[in-house]
Order: sequence, then structure tokens, then C-alpha cells
Amino acid sequence: MRMQDGALDCDIKLCNSLCCRNCAVLTRDEVSELIANIRNEYALELDPRKYFRLAKGEHGIYYAMKMIKGRCIFLNKENRCRIYKCRPALCELYPVIDVDAVDERCPIVNKLPGEKIDSLKRQYAEKIDEMIQKEEKFLFV
Repeated sequence: MRMQDGALDCDIKLCNSLCCRNCAVLTRDEVSELIANIRNEYALELDPRKYFRLAKGEHGIYYAMKMIKGRCIFLNKENRCRIYKCRPALCELYPVIDVDAVDERCPIVNKLPGEKIDSLKRQYAEKIDEMIQKEEKFLFV
């Protein structure tokens, strides 16, 4: 595990891309920004209907990255993210999964310094949409 520009650079052989088994939920604006960033960085044109599905919460309607057999649609056959440079903040901040929670299944979570976890939690509070943070659960449509 290395830290690069504040983000973690993990060895996916340890966990088989466990972070990419969490379904990132985004706002409409975040999806639009992600699509534009992917267009600019990778010269790919994404059809939102192919890559995202609706996710209803108590506080609103959002967009979830589609999962295929429990894996993010953006993973390739080698378990590498095809949009890594543009990945959503929820992906970038993993193993933090909420302002007060980390994914204990992540093999590096106990190896990270407490300051790094605290920093990721602060970034989560700043970067993740307030309404998404308030949601308890999502109904995927």
C-alpha cells in the first residue's frame, strides 16, 4: 500500500478489488461530471443508461453505478478500474464508507495510520453530497 496524492494506491491482489464491490451512488450532477471527465481523459462516450441505474432514497433520487456479478461495471478482467483517474469520490475515499465508518473487510484498513483514516473521513464529509450522506438505504430500480 502506498499513498499517492492523498489517495491510497492498493495492491488489488490482497483483496481482489474489494472496494469495487461497493455500489457508488451519485447525484445527477456527479454523473454528468463523471461522464465529461471520462470523455476528456479516456475519449470514451458513456451512455448513462448503460452504466448507471436509479437509486431511490428517503431524501431523493440518485444514480448508482451498475454492478455485474457483484462487481463495478468499470472493472476490467484484470480487476483494474477502467476509469481510475476519474473515479468518483466514494471510490477514491475507500475504505471509508461513511463519516464515521470504514469497511473492516479491507485488508489495509488496520494498517493505515489513524491520521489517514481521519483525513479520509473529513474528505468524505466535505466531498460526498449531504443528501446521500443522510440516506440510510437505497432502493435500486
